[in-house]
Amino acid sequence: MTLLSATLLHPLVDACSATVLVAGGFTWERAIVYNALAFALQLPLGVILDARPSFLKPAFATGIAMALGGIAACLSGFAGWIPLVSVCTGNALFHLTAGKSILDAHPGRSGPSGVFIATGALGLFAGLQFGQTYTAWCAAGFGSALALAAVLTWCKGSFTVAEATHLRVRGWLGTGILAGLFALVVWRSWAGLLAGAQTNAAGLAFACAGAVATWAGKTAGGYLADRFGRAAVVTASLAGSLALCFSCTPEQTYAWLVLLFVAQLATGPVLSWMYDATGRAGGTAFGANCLGLFTGCFG
Repeated sequence: MTLLSATLLHPLVDACSATVLVAGGFTWERAIVYNALAFALQLPLGVILDARPSFLKPAFATGIAMALGGIAACLSGFAGWIPLVSVCTGNALFHLTAGKSILDAHPGRSGPSGVFIATGALGLFAGLQFGQTYTAWCAAGFGSALALAAVLTWCKGSFTVAEATHLRVRGWLGTGILAGLFALVVWRSWAGLLAGAQTNAAGLAFACAGAVATWAGKTAGGYLADRFGRAAVVTASLAGSLALCFSCTPEQTYAWLVLLFVAQLATGPVLSWMYDATGRAGGTAFGANCLGLFTGCFG
């Protein structure tokens, strides 16, 4: 799958998923199911895709079909548990197939994975903000755009099929590095959840600015890491996230948005680092990253 097609599909898949989530009523039970399926499910599926990379394209098609099935049910007025399970499982399959494809196609680089991940923030924002009030319009619009983009990707896009790989961690040092990277993802998830809640509470305009800052930070972070080194960018990002959570408030508008941008810089570098730490097992690395996001939300 090309970087362009994955980047364009990402916000549409996330917007569809968020629309189905809020259309059925935003409750803690539904939020837990959403995150468990969309995030935690990716690790076991990633291990399977690493061992059977020929499943990549069929898994992508299945994921898109399940996401469209969930949004179609929502458009028909049925927004219960079945559409949620369908769209979230489809979400997991899409993220995993696209993420693995990009990691395998760009080894040693952080920029491409950062660009791919970044647009998800825009899709989530759109679905969560407007999916409950304008359910029919969001379901029809996001669903139609997703179907069209998926067909074009299937017909014209190329899917990188790497050789079969398995998790390979080199001794205690490698285990420690992988554990540290996982802890960084957990922290980033928790900090992002806290900062996102405060940003959204400050009003729609400020929430829009926050979504743009998040997208820009994720996009820029990978390329900055490729230029200046992953360690430097991750350290700066960690400092920014600490300041965001403990030293700043949304009332300090410009400082808050700058720190929100800086806090997101680690997204691409940490994922590419995790890819190297797992012996370039793309599905396992992407799945472990998403398990960290899930753990940060509910840990």
